[in-house]
Amino acid sequence: MSAAVPANTAAASTTDAALSPSSGILDVDYAKYLSKHDIVYNRPTTNPAWGLTVGNGRTGAMVWGQNGLTAQVSGVDLAEQSTYAAGLANLATTPAMDSGYTTFQQRLSLYDGTLTTKYDNNRTVTMLGSPDSEVMGIHVDDARTGVSAVSFELSMWDPATVTNVADVPNLTTWKTVSTFADASVAGLSRGQADPGGFGYTFAATVEGANYTTQVVNGTKVRVTLTPTSSYTIWFTASGRLNAPGHDSVAQARNQLAAVKATGYGSTLTSYRNWWHGFWQRSFVQYSNRAGDADYLENVYYLATYMIAAGGYGDYPFHFINGVFRSTGDNTKWSNGYWYWNQRDVYNSFLASNHVDLLSRFNNLYSRNATVLKAATSTRYGIDGLWVPETMGWDGNARGTVNSDFTKNILSTGYEAAFNMYLQYRYTNDSNYLRNTAYPFMRDVVKFYAAKLSLDTATNTYFMASSNAHETYWNVPNAITDLAAVRSLFPITIQTSQTLGLDANLRGQWQNILDHLVAYPSANGAYLPHKPPLTATKNGENVASELIWPYNVTGIGAPDYQTALNTWNQRPFPYGNVWANDAVQAARLGLGDQTFQGMRTMLQKYQNFPNGLTSNTNGVFEYLGVHLSALNEALLQSYNDKIRVFPAVPTDSTFVGKFTLLAKDGFLVSSEREAGEVKYVGVKSLYGKQARVVNPWGTQQVQVRRLSDNAIITTSSATEIAFATAAGTSYVVERTAKKLDSYTHVTLSGTANQDAKPLANTSSTLGISATNNPVVNDTQLTYDANWHAATGRGLGDFNDDVHHSETVGATAQYTFTGTGVDYLSERNGDMGNVDVYIDNAFQANVNLFVPGPRQSQQVVYTKTGLANGNHTIKIVNKTTSVGIVDALRIRS
Repeated sequence: MSAAVPANTAAASTTDAALSPSSGILDVDYAKYLSKHDIVYNRPTTNPAWGLTVGNGRTGAMVWGQNGLTAQVSGVDLAEQSTYAAGLANLATTPAMDSGYTTFQQRLSLYDGTLTTKYDNNRTVTMLGSPDSEVMGIHVDDARTGVSAVSFELSMWDPATVTNVADVPNLTTWKTVSTFADASVAGLSRGQADPGGFGYTFAATVEGANYTTQVVNGTKVRVTLTPTSSYTIWFTASGRLNAPGHDSVAQARNQLAAVKATGYGSTLTSYRNWWHGFWQRSFVQYSNRAGDADYLENVYYLATYMIAAGGYGDYPFHFINGVFRSTGDNTKWSNGYWYWNQRDVYNSFLASNHVDLLSRFNNLYSRNATVLKAATSTRYGIDGLWVPETMGWDGNARGTVNSDFTKNILSTGYEAAFNMYLQYRYTNDSNYLRNTAYPFMRDVVKFYAAKLSLDTATNTYFMASSNAHETYWNVPNAITDLAAVRSLFPITIQTSQTLGLDANLRGQWQNILDHLVAYPSANGAYLPHKPPLTATKNGENVASELIWPYNVTGIGAPDYQTALNTWNQRPFPYGNVWANDAVQAARLGLGDQTFQGMRTMLQKYQNFPNGLTSNTNGVFEYLGVHLSALNEALLQSYNDKIRVFPAVPTDSTFVGKFTLLAKDGFLVSSEREAGEVKYVGVKSLYGKQARVVNPWGTQQVQVRRLSDNAIITTSSATEIAFATAAGTSYVVERTAKKLDSYTHVTLSGTANQDAKPLANTSSTLGISATNNPVVNDTQLTYDANWHAATGRGLGDFNDDVHHSETVGATAQYTFTGTGVDYLSERNGDMGNVDVYIDNAFQANVNLFVPGPRQSQQVVYTKTGLANGNHTIKIVNKTTSVGIVDALRIRS
């Protein structure tokens, strides 16, 4: 069941290093390195949920094979009240593009941002985008003779089925579709009367071939091309929001005309350059000999691509809907942005040096500050700022105040304010701090100051009643509120001093901070609120929020042991698709737990070979959690100290390398192989004071300026502080083993050519030319007497099984092949099962064995079947335990 070691897995070397003295960061051949993480389909998929994802930052397409190539197209700014998708695009030829071929490969190139589909050597379809626009393109090179027809259709789903699943003020306009076709463009529009300025036009034109356009019906238009060997179809999902006069039809026409005039070649070059520049802002390597760490690294780059491919709109990339869906107009929880969920999507982009992505999220809240202040005054009678946990695009709180889960959550304003402060700390944008971040921070602090109560007997401030997020309702001293005060008040006081503002308020704020009630705790761990604990309403590990993202404890903190106990005692480990346990493990310095946590999240939730999930509670959220966990495993600076490799696995074959951004604008680079940290490179962007935790304990180190090799300081302390100059690079190195003792190397890789499995799980990236022979237990059909069990840690494939203690309980699966292996556990509490093939009894299988439990045992094998469709049926025969772990199909 284990995967072979990937060819791109690097062997550890303690003799070379990749830090470039001239650039101050790692020397990487990004084109070759990223190519090893391309997602490759070596046979087509007709399953829309498995479609590959391509986007230009504002418009995205999810692509699969259906009557040629079909894509569901979405735009980030099209329909904020419900995230309705733009529609379907279909490219079809006669004879079919996907007929009469021997070899097939579809490749999502992360470095170039393109999706390329090749049929033999005579047909190539390349999907790309026009940077900084809503236009995408499909370029076709088709050398076949005898192609008689080419068509490109844009269509909508049945508008009559559109429902108000969210917060749509005018449903009629979203059920109204208008179509048009003229000599240059064909398209369709809807939402044209949306009062919020949303709605869009979905339109297409052609470059490089003669064509005609037509309206097929009320929801479909067609472009018919005269076949040529090379042509480009440009399409756009142009939103009304950013169109002059909210005229999305004119916007679509103008955008298509502009990209057509620029031409395919120039647009492709600009698009590639845009993605190349994006990737060169940071770098991570997270690898081991077994290859599962490499899989985690692959997901890191894929998730970064998917979020960035839809992350540059005027509004944030929604944690469920994003711009990549294949579910028509069906959507979930799109009436607003849940802060808890959205933060998971975005927070990793600080360390990866894409603060401009996080700013899209922050802008949602800062642009609505006036609305939020007015709502706070109306609801609470407070001159301050309360932020609803579930906030609409315009700052409305309807999704929050109508829900017992969210209506009394007070801490969201803190999270929004703190993320704005972090945007300043990573960009050094003093104007943003003065004009945007600090006013928001101040007003959130004012709100908390007014909401806290004073116990005059003890001179202690406390929170009388609020929600400890969604899990504990209307409780005293919610730990989220106490942590919000302890995190936000000090930095707001300091910022007010720096800016010379609100001196009259600082005394009150400091007094509250000095006399705030202690965190509730028991048995050496923090509690989510003052005991006795109330019943849980959701599955959140609320008390662990102190570790991340509230950032008030972690490695080296005075309360570290209490924080560790809190994490170890959390009630819902990896309990949902948004679980951030692995990020918190990293903040606690738990390297093996961080690694296993990331692995567990992918094993549980990465169900599709495109990297996506079948879980509808957070399609992109678990990917964002993965990004944060891996970043935090390699670099931490949340407490103003640069700490490298704080939470890497103890595996001696682990290889870690990175260039990531630390607070105050330090691009930090480091390498760790065979347990050895080689150096710490620090490139100062803004000339701030640097403080580096000595990764070698108390070994003597020196700080050397790379431009002239001047020694800045020498120290054997556990922390090294030194002044820096803007634009200057430094290296922290052991005096006993300096950087120049290593041979310089450029990091590179070899292009991936096949699917990749995550060993001993059902998770894969890509599709092989032949079917995966392993069928996880979750893919069988069971009657009501079977029960799923996950996360038992007993060595089962994918760490899950189905089990039954009911006589006659039946499980079955239809497969294509010549045989099948049935895998189960064997143990002393187990009974026996009957196995049938094509309804014919085959054998009674005894699962009982004395002694230790045995996992992943082949308990029955059938071979010699005629190659075709067959059904295996497994029937439990006793009241002892019967188990199904997996099947292995024989071709």
